[in-house]
Amino acid sequence: MTDVIEREIKVKLDVDPQKFIDRLVKEGYEYLGREVQEDIYLNGEAKDFKKTDEALRIRTVGDKIELTYKGPRMGSESKSREEITVVLDSRESMVKILEKLGYRPVYKIKKIRYTFKKENFTICVDNVEGLGNFLEVEGIDVEERELIDFFNKIKILFNLKEEVITKSYLELMVNALDHSNSN
Repeated sequence: MTDVIEREIKVKLDVDPQKFIDRLVKEGYEYLGREVQEDIYLNGEAKDFKKTDEALRIRTVGDKIELTYKGPRMGSESKSREEITVVLDSRESMVKILEKLGYRPVYKIKKIRYTFKKENFTICVDNVEGLGNFLEVEGIDVEERELIDFFNKIKILFNLKEEVITKSYLELMVNALDHSNSN
C-alpha cells in the first residue's frame, strides 16, 4: 500500500504529441515507456464522491491492477490530493466487493500514456480517449511551489501557451459527456 500526496499540473496539448515526445527525448528527459491505462471510477450510494471531491478508481495497466482512493483537493495552483493505492489480483472481484458495499462503476477512461522522468518529477504525454492530448507534470511528496517552478521551466522551454487545467480527466470526461448530452 502506498499513501502519498500527489501534486499535478496539466495542460491540453495543441501541438502534435509526437513532436513533443521527440523534443522531451532531445532535451534529455528520461523515457520510461508507453502504457495503456484503463480506469474504472466508482461512486457510492451513501457517499457521493462528486459532492465530497474524492475519487475511487480501479486502474488496469497490462496485468497490473490497482485500487486508488483520492482524497479531496488540497492545492490551489495545482491539483494536489492524498492518494492511497493497493495492488489487486482481480479487477472483477474488486468491483463485485465494492458493489456489495454500495459502490457502482460510473465512468471508464482509457488513455495511452508516454512517461518521462526529470529530477523529482514525472512528465506524461497522454492521449485520452474522447478528450484529446494532454501534458501532465506530477510530483510525489513535493511542495506545490516546487511543482509550479518545474512546470514553468517546461512551459518556457516548450513555448506552451495553454492554460493550466486543474480538473481531473474524470471531471473533464463528465463535462464533455454532459455537454454532448445537452445538444
